[in-house]
Amino acid sequence: MKILHKVDNGIRLSGDDIIWLSTKEDGEYYTVELKEGYHKNEAEFYVSEFKKRKNPWAAVNASSHYRKCNDAEAADLLLQTINIDKFKNAKLKSALCTTHGGAKRDLEQWKQALALGEQAHLLTPQDFRPCTLLGALNMEIGRYDLGQYWYKKAIARGYSERAMDDDLRSIFMRAEKKNKEELKNHLLNIDSFRYRWVNKYKN
Repeated sequence: MKILHKVDNGIRLSGDDIIWLSTKEDGEYYTVELKEGYHKNEAEFYVSEFKKRKNPWAAVNASSHYRKCNDAEAADLLLQTINIDKFKNAKLKSALCTTHGGAKRDLEQWKQALALGEQAHLLTPQDFRPCTLLGALNMEIGRYDLGQYWYKKAIARGYSERAMDDDLRSIFMRAEKKNKEELKNHLLNIDSFRYRWVNKYKN
């Protein structure tokens, strides 16, 4: 109850609070609603930090938390206020582009999301994060071979195959009926054993 009151009152949770929620009763207490409340509070904290200290990394963190509480629009609006051209740090510029591309992805603004992902990759060609964004985006819009190409690049740069498969499962579960069937066939053609789980889902 103390944790619930904290979240309801906009108070940030400690690391110990998160560990307790994640492990107590096998994480049963860490409900979807509680997670969203936690991420909303974190997002608002980092927005406040960004406004006070003008630290663009705080905006990156805020965007990540906004997306996790299903408020990509707030992330998009925040990131639109930042002119990345004034920064010299390529890693920072890439992170801003990647998280903004992720927000655009959530909003299904595919063209803008792809452009931001490609810009991020040009800035930090050895970072797997822009590659995973481009992999996911291309999978979602039906460019499966191109999506697989970007995921392979991500894996070569340190992304795990397990994480990629988790991404693909999530994309598959959210897909429309027609796209789900196309993605199902694509995955089974790649590896019918590895992706056998798609057979559990019938149209």
